[in-house]
Amino acid sequence: MKRIMLFIEPSAAQVNIFTQFTLPRLGSFILAGLVNRRGSWNARVFVEGRKQFDLAAWIAENGRPDVVGISTITATVKRGYALAKECRALGIPVVLGGPHVTFLPDEALAHADLVVRGEGEGAMNALLDFWSEGYVEATDPRYAAVPNLSWKDTGGVIQHNPVAPWVTDLDALPVPDFSLAGGTADCVIGGKRTVMVQTSRGCPFDCSFCSVTGMFGRKFRYRSVASILEELRRYDTPNHFVFFCDDNFTANKPRARELIEAMIAGKFRFQWSTQVRTDLARDPELVRLMKRAGCHTVFIGFESVNPRSLAEMKKSQSLDDIRQAIGVVQQTGIHIHGMFVFGFEEDDWNTVEATVRFARQMKLTSAQLLVLTPLPGSELYERLSAEGRITSFDWNLYDTHHVVYRPAGFTPFELQCAQVYGHTRLYAISECLRKLVTGRWVSAGLSFYAWKINRDWQQDNQPYLRELAARHEFPGSDSAHSSNLASGIRWVDARKRPARGAIPAGFLGGGVSQSPGRVVVPAGCDPVHNSPGAVNLG
Repeated sequence: MKRIMLFIEPSAAQVNIFTQFTLPRLGSFILAGLVNRRGSWNARVFVEGRKQFDLAAWIAENGRPDVVGISTITATVKRGYALAKECRALGIPVVLGGPHVTFLPDEALAHADLVVRGEGEGAMNALLDFWSEGYVEATDPRYAAVPNLSWKDTGGVIQHNPVAPWVTDLDALPVPDFSLAGGTADCVIGGKRTVMVQTSRGCPFDCSFCSVTGMFGRKFRYRSVASILEELRRYDTPNHFVFFCDDNFTANKPRARELIEAMIAGKFRFQWSTQVRTDLARDPELVRLMKRAGCHTVFIGFESVNPRSLAEMKKSQSLDDIRQAIGVVQQTGIHIHGMFVFGFEEDDWNTVEATVRFARQMKLTSAQLLVLTPLPGSELYERLSAEGRITSFDWNLYDTHHVVYRPAGFTPFELQCAQVYGHTRLYAISECLRKLVTGRWVSAGLSFYAWKINRDWQQDNQPYLRELAARHEFPGSDSAHSSNLASGIRWVDARKRPARGAIPAGFLGGGVSQSPGRVVVPAGCDPVHNSPGAVNLG
């Protein structure tokens, strides 16, 4: 009988703009493909999203796994640790991988038997060789020969094995087989099934807030055009939508042109989207070819309209580059999803207002406002850690929608309000209707969705917002005092710019202030939105 290896992709705990889109990361499927090349193993995948993983139910249907692999990012790692605990309680060994545990393997080893750092293919092949007769206990000294592995020896001492060279022959890797997930990886948007395709790894840039280079290196590695076309033929129907998940699809423009021209020649019937940088605009003909090949949307990390912030993050682009890129792309009819980040050292409320104005003026199809987040593995994480400015290590909050550090130009509460306020301005119902009546159908649909997510996020995060609001009002208070203050707040409206003095002194005794500019509703009051007595941040 074949041994079973199960790969699990945990879900994030918090609602965010991608909550409805359960696109899986590809690592688990590539590793499952490697496992299935071995005749003695049967690998399966479970992607959390619309449905949470139930170990007992999965075993009842598929059998008991011999090994479980869990792939996590920082925002999903706590859920990953909980799943690992459940598996290990039944005696099932667990291997953790992904960006978060790559950079914090000692933490991860408190929750797993083995940890794989960085690219996992070399380690997986070595482990499969080692497990040819079955799983071997995690303290066996022979694990020292497995590249990229972190483990504990018989004395409980953590060992970090050397990292293998990057995988250079990407064509040799298995093509992801999404059927291994039994439907849990299916993502249908607008009646079309969306699938992920990767054509390259690595990124030569080194933005201060990004951990990609630590995970995949600064040198690009590419699949051959022939290999990519073979995979794309699987999805050659109008009912598919392809997302090329490369970190920068057009970084090598001659190579991108070769692929796109081959796609045009192949007359593929699906539409597609991808991530690019503003330097795409230096080749307008390439952009026109992308449109001919079926490109629907490009995701561009503009990051900031503040030139000083762009320099701080080492983005290697200017505000003029951003404007030029928008103009070139929009001329072809390709949609733009623009991403901006608030919270750099030079950012303040002027940056927030300028960003909202810019996104409106440039008529982006959609804009996403993110909170700067010090992800483990990034230069930003190292700097803020050294400066003692990280205020929370609750990894569930590391989703770019929560403030987990002390910014320079805001209080943490102000920075959080900046994001909610910005989305409120961009996606007010009046803005949604204006796009609808002017025929910007795609933008209107996305705007209504973003309005709902912004509303739901604020409702779901009231305990977190109450804590931030209390610390905003009494910055010198200790954690216990601010928690007591937070417990007396009924509702925090983060949709408008905050003002100090929102919580009147002694209000815990029962008084309710009706002064303008209040940001919270004390306990005992009803949060009546948009009524004359509503309490807000204006």
